[in-house]
Amino acid sequence: MALYDMVIAGARVIDPETGTDEILNTGINGGSIAALSRNSLAGRQEIDGGGLILAPGFIDIHTHEDTIEGGAGPLNKPLENRFFFPNTISVCAMRTGNTFIMGGNCGYSNYPMGAYLQKLEDLRLPINCMSLIGNVSLRQRLGLGDYDRASPAQIVKLKNMAAAALKEGAAGISFGLQYAPGTEFGELVALCSAAAEAGKFFAVHMRHDVPARALEGVEEVLAAAEITGAALQISHLASNVYGKNTAGENNIKKAALLIDKARKSGADIYVDVYPYNVWATSIQSAVFDQGFDEFNFGIEDLELISGEMAGRYCTPELFEKLRTAPEDTMVACHNAMPFEDIEAAYKLEYACVGSDALLTLSGDHIKGHPRSAGSPARFLKEFVREKKSFPLIEGLRKLTLNPAQRLGLEKKGRLQEGCDADLVLFDFEKIADRASYGIDACALPSEGIRALIAGGRLVHAGGTHES
Repeated sequence: MALYDMVIAGARVIDPETGTDEILNTGINGGSIAALSRNSLAGRQEIDGGGLILAPGFIDIHTHEDTIEGGAGPLNKPLENRFFFPNTISVCAMRTGNTFIMGGNCGYSNYPMGAYLQKLEDLRLPINCMSLIGNVSLRQRLGLGDYDRASPAQIVKLKNMAAAALKEGAAGISFGLQYAPGTEFGELVALCSAAAEAGKFFAVHMRHDVPARALEGVEEVLAAAEITGAALQISHLASNVYGKNTAGENNIKKAALLIDKARKSGADIYVDVYPYNVWATSIQSAVFDQGFDEFNFGIEDLELISGEMAGRYCTPELFEKLRTAPEDTMVACHNAMPFEDIEAAYKLEYACVGSDALLTLSGDHIKGHPRSAGSPARFLKEFVREKKSFPLIEGLRKLTLNPAQRLGLEKKGRLQEGCDADLVLFDFEKIADRASYGIDACALPSEGIRALIAGGRLVHAGGTHES
């Protein structure tokens, strides 16, 4: 009998691509899945999968690099020669079932990309990590403010910088149109054409996140995709498109019709959604420049999740003080959008689960939004096990195969012989997020994750409840 490096015995193996859903023994050699068999397998390391589900490792397509200790955060203008590494996020992501995270979203990324990716590789994080190149960060390198319009010459420079970053290994280009309102459509198209020319995609935090203008943002990014032919990832769809428009129509349903029409015409479009109705953003960002009249929430719904006052809720006086403080502050915006809109977005066949994760490390304490540590587990608990919004295999597709297809990862997001041994073993009846709002509580590991294998190595072994 062949001896495998690792064997996971008797687990319910689910592969969203082939439809496999069967009790099997899984043999791993090196970093690859070497065997899936009904027969017994022998391994140097053996894991009992009885009563548990073995699935491809989850892929979080939307995260942000966490800050270094004492750093300000990627939603601020980055300091010269400072990189933000996802050390804390990678550990939190691992403990909720992720074997892969994608950073550099919403227009903010490290730069230069080649040097960053090399340093990232040298860190030897427990899970895989890639990054997008962010348009806002590129604009900042040219000295452009949030509301500044790039000149034709500057647009050429931005495109060239983006193209160079793509060549150095960036997975695509991200845009934060709401964070840099000065980004005009011509600039968007120019950078999207760089993505198309490199055979990569662009991800967009859309320009508007108020119900009255939500569909304008969808139409803009669909137009950019059509003009350039670039593949498109719409970031955190339900946080930008929710509620009803001025005609009383449901925005998610209308957006889905627009996206479906574009996809039927050949456009390559996916969306990502996080399973919380609470935004997180920078208090000094352009998001709040027009006030709160059109939001679902008010100043009193803003919880500080970074800085010395983390855990406090805003008052009008505190909000005004922090808007002009020397250091920016991250806030959680409670009651941001209806849960039913999140569920509707997840029901789209091309939806991916993302966390929009961002954490700060302050001394020995972690501060941030619980979605950084709990998104996959919360998604499986809330929308698959409890709400039964869709079958388990479809839920797993949104966590694995859909993001793998968007990223062009042919050997990830799948549980088949010859594919990468990036796997998660979990108890479906017990999987749940434990992370909550508050210092350190935001990083609590999920329940029900029994083992995580990345690159053929056991990188995390958890019980039913751990601290």
